[in-house]
Amino acid sequence: MAAGDYSVATKSGLVKILHFKQFYRHFVFNEDGEGGRKKVIKDYIDVNVCIDMVCGDTRNE
Repeated sequence: MAAGDYSVATKSGLVKILHFKQFYRHFVFNEDGEGGRKKVIKDYIDVNVCIDMVCGDTRNE
């Protein structure tokens, strides 16, 4: 049997299972309009937890 005989089209998609804000004071650098960077203080970090769901035909015939 050649490789890929049972290959099928799969469908992939990210599923967000959790979102929260971690409060932590830190510096970030934002680009300004002239190609430079500006240092800014942020108070939180957005955290997203996602899984990559891959669906396809897994039957073994």
